Amino acid sequence: MGVSKLNVSDNLLRIPFFRYAVITVSLPAISLAYCFWSAYLFRSDEVNDTDCNVTNTIPSASAVTGIRPQAYVWRICIGLHTTPRFFVGIMYYNYYNKSLPHIKQNLQGLFRFLMRLCFFLYTVECSCLQIVSCISNKENYPLHEKIFIGFMVASIAHMVFGTILYRWSKYGPMTQLEAKSYFWKKFHLLWISLSTVGLLWFFFQHRVHCVPGAFSYFSVFEYMIAYANMGYHVTGYFDFYDKYLIAGSVSQPVTNGSSILSAESSQPVTNGSSILSEESSGDSALQSNMSNGTSPSPTTNGTPSLRSRIPVGNKNKAH
Repeated sequence: MGVSKLNVSDNLLRIPFFRYAVITVSLPAISLAYCFWSAYLFRSDEVNDTDCNVTNTIPSASAVTGIRPQAYVWRICIGLHTTPRFFVGIMYYNYYNKSLPHIKQNLQGLFRFLMRLCFFLYTVECSCLQIVSCISNKENYPLHEKIFIGFMVASIAHMVFGTILYRWSKYGPMTQLEAKSYFWKKFHLLWISLSTVGLLWFFFQHRVHCVPGAFSYFSVFEYMIAYANMGYHVTGYFDFYDKYLIAGSVSQPVTNGSSILSAESSQPVTNGSSILSEESSGDSALQSNMSNGTSPSPTTNGTPSLRSRIPVGNKNKAH
């Protein structure tokens, strides 16, 4: 997953990351709102039913996305949402990898470990989101519950370590966009942490004590967690605001190579041409001297002539 500088030509697709991020995050945001309101208005009794048979006015996210046709809309949108996010995970890995040379030598191992951990947690989070959306609580509640817990743990852990890693990667003063990204990352991390505490408390009150209305508060915190997670990931726009998703022909850069080649080849060509001209002038002088009956001079313009290059000893031996 290394980064190298390449030349891209013949672009067939060029999507700004801002548009990429907005569309990707809008899919679960809008589909969850649609599932909630359509289920709440038209199928309220079904989605508000609880195991304890206590009063409940706000259905959970699992309930509104587990009935049909809402489940179809939710699963399609999540499928379209999670696939591009895997590419963003690779982008973040390379984004942090660029800062590795600026980290202190004795801390680079820890920094590299956090990079890999965040990438792993990010991948697990996206995978669990896809799976928990395909297996509703009505189809297989025990499995749905376990995958949802996995999603929550991976999501919060990624946000914690991702925020730490983001700040650590800024070895110099942060730019205005980087400062915004860091602020909103911390804001959504605090938001999801407090919401998780509230969700666990009211889930305990509902499951153990069957407190009327407790499941409604549980549902409220569940939606808050969902939108806090979306808000955290949309901060990627500040980190990749000048990046594009491009489909085109890729080639290695030739600018530096051509300049080096020309610099290297210019010297031999120049010297070669001068040697060639000097040898040619020496040969012409040799022919002129032979026609005049004089012996050739050892050098012509400082360059040994062809005759002078024949060893004398060999010549005598020939006789």
